[in-house]
Amino acid sequence: MKLVIVGAGQIGANLADALSKEKNDVYLVESSEDVAREVSDKLDVKVIIGNGSDPQTLLKAQVQNADMVLAVTTSDETNLIVCSIAASFGAVRKIARIRNTSLSKLVEEKGFEHFHIDNIINPELVAAQSIVRTLQTPGASDVADFADGRILLRGFDVPEHSPLCGMKIGDLREEDFPWPFLIVSILRADTVMIPKGDAVIEANDKIYVLLPKHSLVEFLTFIDPDIKMPKKVIVYGATNIGQEVARNIGAIVKNVILLDENRESAENVAESLENIRVIHGSAAESQMLTESGVEAADVFIATSNSDHSNLISAVLAKKMGAKIAIIITQQSDYIAISDSLGIDSIINPHHLAVEQILHLVRGKGISSVSKLLECDAEALEFIPEEGSLVTQDILKNIRFPKNSIIGAVSSGDEINLADGNTKIKPGDHVIVFCENKAVKKLQELFTNS
Repeated sequence: MKLVIVGAGQIGANLADALSKEKNDVYLVESSEDVAREVSDKLDVKVIIGNGSDPQTLLKAQVQNADMVLAVTTSDETNLIVCSIAASFGAVRKIARIRNTSLSKLVEEKGFEHFHIDNIINPELVAAQSIVRTLQTPGASDVADFADGRILLRGFDVPEHSPLCGMKIGDLREEDFPWPFLIVSILRADTVMIPKGDAVIEANDKIYVLLPKHSLVEFLTFIDPDIKMPKKVIVYGATNIGQEVARNIGAIVKNVILLDENRESAENVAESLENIRVIHGSAAESQMLTESGVEAADVFIATSNSDHSNLISAVLAKKMGAKIAIIITQQSDYIAISDSLGIDSIINPHHLAVEQILHLVRGKGISSVSKLLECDAEALEFIPEEGSLVTQDILKNIRFPKNSIIGAVSSGDEINLADGNTKIKPGDHVIVFCENKAVKKLQELFTNS
C-alpha cells in the first residue's frame, strides 16, 4: 500500500514507523528540516521536506498515486487543506486529524465529502473516553473494548496481596472459574511475555487480561479484594479533555471537582457543567489541593495543556492523599518514570490517535486495534472472511506467527475464551494479542486474498 503521511510529529513519526514495518510504501512530509532529518535517520521511509499544504510538495510525495493520505500536523486547518488538495490529485482515501471540537462537529454535520475527507481523528475526545473507561474499571491502567463492548482488555498491576501472586498460567486455565478470563501478556521489568502454561505471576507484574464484560466485576475483586468504585474525583484542567471527562464522570460519581488556573475558563465551565464544582486555582499548589479536599479524593486526573504541570500536580496529589493519579501527557519519556513517581495511569492522546489510524489504514480483516502504552504489542479484533485459512481447522492445527495468541471469540451472542480446540467461523469477532511484527502474517490468516 502507498501511504502519504503529512506531519512528522509524534503521531506522524509513530505511524510511519509502524506502517513501514508492515512493508508499506511510506512517504513522510515535514516542513521542519531538523525534524525531517531526525526522522529520516531513524525510520525506513521516504522523507519529503516541505509544506504539506503546497501542491508541489505533495506531488513530490507522489500523492496522485496514494492509496491513503494521513494529514496529522498540529494545525486542523492545514490538515483539511492537505486532504482537499490530495483529493484533487486523485488520492483514494484521506484522513484528517482535527483537535478543535467545534470544527470536528461541523465536519460531521456537513458531511465528510463536503471537506474531501473520509475520516477524522480527534485525539482529545478519544483520550477523554479512555479515561472514563479507566475510571469504570478501578485498578486498570490500560483499557480497550472489543466486539461492541462485549469483550474487554484490561491492564492491571498485580498487588503483593493478590491471590494471583505465585500462580502458574497453566493452573489458572485449569481452574473452573464461573467468570472466565485469560491472561494474554505479562510485562515484567520492561520485558513483554506472551505467557505459556509454566509462566508464574509475580507481585508488581503488569498483566493484560482478556475477559467477557460480565466477568469484570468478579475479576476485579479477585485480583485485588480491596478495590472499590471511586466516590470523589478531582479533575485538573478545563481543557476539552478535562470538560469531557468531568461531564461523563459526573453522571456516575456524585462528588466531582474541576480545577483550572484561568479564571475565565473556570467561569465558563461552571456555567456549562451541571453538578460539577468548579474551583479557580492551580493544582500544582498544595494550598489549592487542600481546598479541593484532595486527601479524600479517590482519583486525581490531570488534563491541563502542560505536561509538566500535569506530572507535578499528580505527584503532589498522591503525596497529599489521593488514592489514584492519572495524567494526560504527550511525553513518552514519562512512561518510564511513572511508577517510581506514584502515577497510576498515563493517557497519551497521540498514542490513541495512532491506534485509531492504524485500524483505518489496515482495514481489511481488522475491525479494531488497541496498541498498549507500555510495550510493543497490540490487541487486534479480526473478522475472518469466508474461505480464510483460520476458518479451515481448529486452532491447534493452524500455524500462527510467533508471539501471538488467540484470546477470545465472539460468535453471535456467544462469547468464549479460545483454546486449542476452538473452531473459528467466518464473521466471528476474534481478539488476537500479538507483537507488532506479527500483524501482517495474521492478516493473511484472516483474509481470503
